[in-house]
Amino acid sequence: MKIVVMGSAGQLGQDIVKVLNEKKVKYYAATRKDADVTRVNEIDNLFDREKPDAVINCAALHDVNQCEEHPELAMEVNAISVSNIAKKCSDINAKFMTMSTDYVFDGIKIEGYTEDDTPNPLMWYGKSKLAGEWFAIANNKKAFVIRTQSLYGIAGPRGKGLHFVDLMLKFAKEKDEIKVDQCRMAPTWTYPLANNMYALLMTEHYGLYHMSCNGVTTWYEFAKKIMELTNNKVKITPVDNDFFPKKFRRPENTYLINKKLKEINLDVMPDWDDALKEYLKSKGYYV
Repeated sequence: MKIVVMGSAGQLGQDIVKVLNEKKVKYYAATRKDADVTRVNEIDNLFDREKPDAVINCAALHDVNQCEEHPELAMEVNAISVSNIAKKCSDINAKFMTMSTDYVFDGIKIEGYTEDDTPNPLMWYGKSKLAGEWFAIANNKKAFVIRTQSLYGIAGPRGKGLHFVDLMLKFAKEKDEIKVDQCRMAPTWTYPLANNMYALLMTEHYGLYHMSCNGVTTWYEFAKKIMELTNNKVKITPVDNDFFPKKFRRPENTYLINKKLKEINLDVMPDWDDALKEYLKSKGYYV
C-alpha cells in the first residue's frame, strides 16, 4: 500500500508521517509546494504521479477567526477542496480519509456528542468543515471522516502560534496567574490519534467517526493538570467562558464520544490525562 499525506508539514500530518515510518509503510508526504489543495489540476497531477492506494487529508484552514472573516476562503479550503480530492480518489479507486472537528456542534448537549447527534455549527469554521464531511462521503464510497478536537502535538500547529499545552508552560514562566475558561472537551494528543487513524484506514469500515482522547475535562482543569504534572506553582484561575473576547461564537461543550470506534472494537485512544503524561515525557517536562 502507498499513502499520500496531504498537509504533511502540519501538527497532525507530522505525527501521521511518524506513524507510517514506524509501520514501514510506503508514503509520500505532500505539502502545499507539491499541490495546493484548492487547485484541482495540481491534485490530479500529484495523484497521477504517485498513484496512491489511500490519501489522508490533513490540509485545512484551521484559524477560526480567519474563517469568520473570510467565509468564502473557509469553504474553498475546508469543503470544496475536500470534494475535489474525494472525487479524484474515487476515480483512482483510492481510500480517502479526511479530518473534521468538534466545532460542527453547538455545544448545548451536556452529555457529550456521538456520531448520531445532529450537527449545528455556530461559526464558519464549523460550517465549512461540516460541508467537507458531506462532500467526502458523497463523493467517495471509500471515505473515512474523522472528527477530533483540541489537538496538541510535538510539532505544534502551523500558523496559529503555540497549542494549549505549550502555551500554558510558556505562561508559567512569565506570569504569576493564568486565567482559563471552563469549556468542556477532550484534549487530544496527535500521536495516538495518528496511530488510531492508521488502524482505521487499514479496514473497510468506511464512514464518519469521532476520534479523540477518552474522558472529558475543561480547559481550566486541563491547565491545572499540566501545572501539577510539571511541578509548576503558578496560580490557575477559572473564568467565565465568555471572559476572553472572540470574533466568533464558540460552543461551550464539545466533548466527542468515540461511539462508532467502540462498536468495531477499534477505539485505541488513551484517556486524556494519560496522553498528557506521555506527551510531557516526550518533551522532557515530566518523568
